[in-house]
Amino acid sequence: MCRAAHSGGQTTLYVTPMHGKASLLKALIANIRAGWQHVKATAEQLREADPWVMLLRYVSDKIAPALGPFTPPVGLQASG
Repeated sequence: MCRAAHSGGQTTLYVTPMHGKASLLKALIANIRAGWQHVKATAEQLREADPWVMLLRYVSDKIAPALGPFTPPVGLQASG
C-alpha cells in the first residue's frame, strides 16, 4: 500500500509493505532511501552528473545482489 503526501512543493511517499516478504521489502526501501541521501549529499559537488542516473546506479548496486539471479515465473497453462 502506498500513498503520497504533498507539502511545501515536495512529495513524500509513504509505503506500507503488505506482503509475505515485508522484511525484504523494508530493507530494499531503506537502501533506496540511503541512496537518495547519498545522491542529495553529492549532487551539489557533481554539477554535471545526472542525479537520477546516480540514484539508479546506487540502487541497482545495492539491491540487485540481495535479490539474486532472476528466475522467470512459471507460465499459466493454456485452457481448452
